[in-house]
Amino acid sequence: MGRQQAEYALSWAAVLSLFVATEYAIFSSNLFWTVMGFWALCIAVLPAVVYRDMRNILPFELLFLITIPFYLFLVSDAMGWSYKPWFDNLQRSAQVIAIFFIGFVTVVDFHAYTALKMNKPFAVVITIMLTMALSSFFAIGSFISDELLGSTIVESNRELMVDLLYSALGGVVMAFVLTLYMKRMPLERLERYSLGRLGGGE
Repeated sequence: MGRQQAEYALSWAAVLSLFVATEYAIFSSNLFWTVMGFWALCIAVLPAVVYRDMRNILPFELLFLITIPFYLFLVSDAMGWSYKPWFDNLQRSAQVIAIFFIGFVTVVDFHAYTALKMNKPFAVVITIMLTMALSSFFAIGSFISDELLGSTIVESNRELMVDLLYSALGGVVMAFVLTLYMKRMPLERLERYSLGRLGGGE
């Protein structure tokens, strides 16, 4: 098996692991991770389905980065860590990371497989804005649900503000990580995934 074939195999292994995590979220009745899982799976496999080519798949490291926060949720939930004092911070961090990378991969799909083209600064800014918008949507939606349905997803207004602060700071930090990733990724590999301009190529 050549290097490129191995990379494609790893990408599909990441998709499979993401599918497993999404199934766990469904059976755990966790709305956030279920929605994020379906979204991540769609953007991961849609190019391959549309073009009927298994090689139309994103770089495996991006897909594995998406799966990491899912397994932070899965493992912590399965181990019964929800009562640990550090659990809330872990969950908030995992959610921001998931939204950021799923948002970025969505932008990448648009860049690679549609007529929409963008450079790296624009892609990073759009991803930060998408991260903050989606995090705010889920945070405010949870607060409204608590008010209307009597649930206790968000225990106080302070917790809601903390969630929004995590979204803003997390988006900026992850953008820095993403910029380093795109800068260090070999141009040949960027071109193979139709991401040359995002990484600084023409």
